[in-house]
Amino acid sequence: MMALGDFYDRISDDWLWQEKELREVDARLTKSKASIEVKYSILITYSHWGGHFKFCASELLGFISEGISRKLFKWTDIRTEVRERILFCSYRRSSLAWQNQETFITYLNALNDGRYADALKAKDEIIMIDDNLSAMRAEAICRNLGVEHSWCALKKVVIDERSLEYRNAIAPGARRLRSGYEMDLSDPDIISAIDETRNLMREAKNRFQNTINTRTCLKKMNISSIFKILGQRSFSVVTHCGYSTIRRVLDDAN
Repeated sequence: MMALGDFYDRISDDWLWQEKELREVDARLTKSKASIEVKYSILITYSHWGGHFKFCASELLGFISEGISRKLFKWTDIRTEVRERILFCSYRRSSLAWQNQETFITYLNALNDGRYADALKAKDEIIMIDDNLSAMRAEAICRNLGVEHSWCALKKVVIDERSLEYRNAIAPGARRLRSGYEMDLSDPDIISAIDETRNLMREAKNRFQNTINTRTCLKKMNISSIFKILGQRSFSVVTHCGYSTIRRVLDDAN
């Protein structure tokens, strides 16, 4: 049976492993601030940030999927805006993306608890598995899964202009940033960004675990439903089907 703690604990375990790996980065950077060490620290820290964030997202998606499959809650118990975004990801992934609006509406109307898996199979699209983790993408993933997302935008400078921009220049061996400026690896803000990225990993861990713990990805549930769960162990994709159409179909299913 599904245990709430299983998903929660796996996120904690991954974070502890990531932290252990990054302590080696700390040790090297403490000994030397040479440019090669700074480059190494930026690359490794950014990689761990993106890896842990998407691991957390994957675990939350697993929580939603298993909760439905074990009938602890229904597809329609998921917050409407979260279902909309999951369906848009599924729509983009499937062959339906090349069909007309009538076909897509038929598909939406046919969705029920027995067919939810087809939508949730769009895992790669929901957590953007192959994309660099910019602030905008981090926010989109959070929105896709019903996670509080304002913190992503607040850290845009750290994520995009320091960590990601430098990573995108260092990885292919470029001398300059894509903006055209030469990299300044002695800039205290860049050294600080390495530490701040570590803090973002902890923030991601806490946000995703909180969503699993409080089930904020779901609509408000009655007390019997909550006890049922606890008893087990306590982007915008542009299509010709607008959000209003999706919302109307989903609302009709409730």
